[in-house]
Amino acid sequence: MLVRNRECAYLKQWGQPASQEEYRQQVPLTDYEALTPWIGRIASGEESVLFQGTPVAFEKTGGSSGGSKLIPYTSEGLEDFRRAILPWLADVANRHHFTGSAYFSLSPACRTREQIAGIPVGLSDIAYIGEAAASIIAQVSAVPPSIGELTDHDEWRKQTLHYLRQASDLELLSAWSPTFLLRLFEGEPTSSLWPRMKVISCWTGGASAEFSGMLQPMFPHVVIEPKGLMSTEAAVTIPDSEGNPVLVDAGFTEFRRGSSVILCDELQPGCEYEVVVTTASGLYRYCTGDIVRFEGRNQTGRSILRFLGRQGLVSDLVGEKLTESFVAHCLQDIVGFCMLVPNGSGDGYSLVTDRSAPEISIETAEKRLMENPQYAYARTLGQLKALASVQVSNPWERYEHYQVEQGVRLGDIKPVALRGERHWVQWFGGRS
Repeated sequence: MLVRNRECAYLKQWGQPASQEEYRQQVPLTDYEALTPWIGRIASGEESVLFQGTPVAFEKTGGSSGGSKLIPYTSEGLEDFRRAILPWLADVANRHHFTGSAYFSLSPACRTREQIAGIPVGLSDIAYIGEAAASIIAQVSAVPPSIGELTDHDEWRKQTLHYLRQASDLELLSAWSPTFLLRLFEGEPTSSLWPRMKVISCWTGGASAEFSGMLQPMFPHVVIEPKGLMSTEAAVTIPDSEGNPVLVDAGFTEFRRGSSVILCDELQPGCEYEVVVTTASGLYRYCTGDIVRFEGRNQTGRSILRFLGRQGLVSDLVGEKLTESFVAHCLQDIVGFCMLVPNGSGDGYSLVTDRSAPEISIETAEKRLMENPQYAYARTLGQLKALASVQVSNPWERYEHYQVEQGVRLGDIKPVALRGERHWVQWFGGRS
């Protein structure tokens, strides 16, 4: 990557490092805010800014502060995604002896088609796996790829279910977010429709753990295999043959803990780290905000990294600094949708849950939040009001609608336990 992009503006600024040692010494850690001016130059049509030439596409993803982020992709960056995804797909197919059909999440193209500097915004699902693999997958897909081009959400769901109901030999469901599958199959007699179902692959870590668990009763005899840690920015882990999330062999990955930034051979078992990635699509020492725990190495020596939550999702009203991973732990026993948000006045927090879910104990949630000493101190001083309950109808649909409006692909929307913006109580239409 350093050789290929040596003449780009960004690496020129940092002395055109030619080795790993020079790179880590000369190029600083960064985040999206720091890269925004550089991405803006690409969006205005300038070439060779973060990498040689121009991107093949942009993709939008949700930002931790409420807006959307624009991420450029190069052909080499997409190839790295394939190097992570395709071996895993082949391994799943071989281990479970697939002979029937499969469904691979095809998000509806609900977003307005647009271009920036003549470059398309948004990629098809096929773009991530390549034409060769796509032709193979098309042969076993229960749903035609063309369904993913439908722009009307209701029509997309109707057509998707139409084809799936006819696929009595369906053996595999693959989607990123478990909420995508829960919404798709809402009200469907899943057990009787697909008696040959073997595997569901989806996110199972962090705030997705609760929702992936809700899939098991719908498919009682099915193995739910975790997806790796993959985001719009980078592929970080994929499951190995035993379901362990292992570091991918693509890009360049570092790990930050406090003021130290280390390589994978320096990881300590049981310790938690923020993932720092360098990608072929022009993200250099990019702090992802994803927190992982190092759990040793698998039989082939690859690092096992368990996703815990997002560090980038932080709420700090009066110095309490609540992180998403901590809040997810506090709320882990709550059934269904739950999200901690600041109340409308910003002097306390509200817990948004589904009105149809079982009754929850606000006192228990508050007690767990008090394990954060800064939160407990602020409550004792009266800087923060007591935790309030906000129960609303269809909260996930409302959150989903907001994210789609921000340009996020439907199948990429992740459940989160914490958002720090102050508009959420009003957006959900609830009252504290």
